[in-house]
Amino acid sequence: MTSNEAIKILYDNLKPVQQQMAQDYYSSPHLKQVIHCSRRLGKTYLLCTVATITAIHKPNALIRYASVTQKAVRQMIFPIMREIMAMVAPKYRGVWNGQDGCYKFPNGSLIYVAGVNAGHEDDLRGTRSDLVIVDEAAFVDRLDYLWSSVLMGQLISPSGEVHGRGLIASSSPLSPAHEFGAMIMESKKDGNYSSYDIHQAGYSEASIALFAKEAGGVHTTTWRREYLNALIVDDVLSVIPEWNNKYIQELPTTKWDKFYHRYEAMDLGVRDKTAVLFAKYIFDKAQLYIERDWTISGQDTTTKNIAENIRRIESELGYKKVEHRIADNNSLITLNDLNNGFGLYFGPTSKDSLAAMVNEVRLWVQDGRLIIHPCCTELISCLQYGVYQDNKRKEFGRSKALGHYEALAALVYLIRNVDQVTNPIVTTDGLDRDRHFIPNEVNNDSEILKIFNVR
Repeated sequence: MTSNEAIKILYDNLKPVQQQMAQDYYSSPHLKQVIHCSRRLGKTYLLCTVATITAIHKPNALIRYASVTQKAVRQMIFPIMREIMAMVAPKYRGVWNGQDGCYKFPNGSLIYVAGVNAGHEDDLRGTRSDLVIVDEAAFVDRLDYLWSSVLMGQLISPSGEVHGRGLIASSSPLSPAHEFGAMIMESKKDGNYSSYDIHQAGYSEASIALFAKEAGGVHTTTWRREYLNALIVDDVLSVIPEWNNKYIQELPTTKWDKFYHRYEAMDLGVRDKTAVLFAKYIFDKAQLYIERDWTISGQDTTTKNIAENIRRIESELGYKKVEHRIADNNSLITLNDLNNGFGLYFGPTSKDSLAAMVNEVRLWVQDGRLIIHPCCTELISCLQYGVYQDNKRKEFGRSKALGHYEALAALVYLIRNVDQVTNPIVTTDGLDRDRHFIPNEVNNDSEILKIFNVR
């Protein structure tokens, strides 16, 4: 058996859909190829085969294979690699070396395998690689860091010469806000993306119907996400599953607009973003209208910058008076600086359990009481794609694009502090509670004397 014969055996063993995915990778001129595939297509088997083919074909090749966890390595990759190695002659087989964490081949090639979640991304660092593989990318905690900071640099020499390739494959993430969702969008634009759903796997209609039944039915989120490659939020993890884009509207100004109470809500980010919402409560319709959102992150997050932008947006929106400013109480020093240094008083919000606070927002959305201006792209994205960290629903998840969903947190604080009782229309405009049914020109002593016909 020659090396080419061994490679041909491995390729011929693949299913047609796996062979097509392999061809997508080998024919692509790009640094990385992104393969978006449904479950039951044998994705991990394909990736292990590509890694082995590279190791056999190129002596002294260095391949790095990123799985999600070490448990996944043991339960999925090891059994597949044993099956693959059994198909080729001993002189081409790689042997697992637990001490070095790699498969060692007779021709000097190495396949390093590691679980990268829970802070283990750097376990796959190296000076160079001929191939880097990311399996189940949608479930890697820090995919962008893994690819951009750990793996990509190994494919490019200091002189800028590309000497390796990347292959990234996964089913859909639980939320489109995951970094793999952003990678999919980028790869579609660049032309290094391919997608294979369950209908391209070669299964019979009866088998596909069984898979759909297992997923809960063809109309479920699980079926659409896991088998049809849809980018959709799981209802179980979605923070606001009631959200609908019909609530994105630009409301016209009415004659009562000047009377409505204005609000500002802020979530102060420590690791991620600081988000501020600007809103008015439309009392006669019992609706909260978010007119603007604003976020800041990184080194630009200074008290001065926050204050200047809040004042700027207030001026643009014509906010002459803000009824109430609300913020989380994670950074009381910043709130104190905003008050004393810039005259912006943000009262710390009272907090209930996260579930109780979020449920109040969900009821407002369900009742059509929350309207968002189209320019509020950060908040809209958080409402569309915001997810909990896990099924316990005790903490928001984290997203490369949307941070810790700070805009959504600011909305939670805002809604629990809206004054829904006070009627701003009848208690302003120069009238008070005691006299607003009596015209001013009648309410004085001389006019009453004339009524009595007394001088």
